[in-house]
Amino acid sequence: MVALIERLSFVAGVIAALLIAVAIGIVCQMVFIRYVLVESAAWQTEVVTFSLVAATLLGSPWVMKERGHVSVALVTEYSPPGARRMMAILADCVVLIFAGIMTWKGFLLTMEAFHGSWTTDSIYEFPLWIPYSSVPIGFGLLALQSIACLIKVVQGKDQTGARGH
Repeated sequence: MVALIERLSFVAGVIAALLIAVAIGIVCQMVFIRYVLVESAAWQTEVVTFSLVAATLLGSPWVMKERGHVSVALVTEYSPPGARRMMAILADCVVLIFAGIMTWKGFLLTMEAFHGSWTTDSIYEFPLWIPYSSVPIGFGLLALQSIACLIKVVQGKDQTGARGH
């Protein structure tokens, strides 16, 4: 189960990286259209914004898998191993609770946008349920990854989390 969750987190990280690449490409195209062709760009700003938000949310499970989040190393480094382990468990539980709440609320928001046919205020009228769906998907994957991290810490297989990095 842990291996499957970690594979999902990796795939989400790859998708996040691709979304960032797409956003960079669209920004370059937007600059070319605006300053070289002297035309307007109707949809580019929205797509770039939605892509970067989705990349942030979808990339978070991979960051947690790699234990790349910011931590207070001063406290954890000088704590005994048992205390470090308990801090890792507590941190993973807090992430799980927060991610669970955000998954549920994000799902409700996405469904409301879908059923209400919400769109952006721009000329393009982009359907909002599409970018909103990155909230429950990203936080759902983050919740799963926090479970995988918890399992690894409890089993003693997560040395990075136990060291506090």
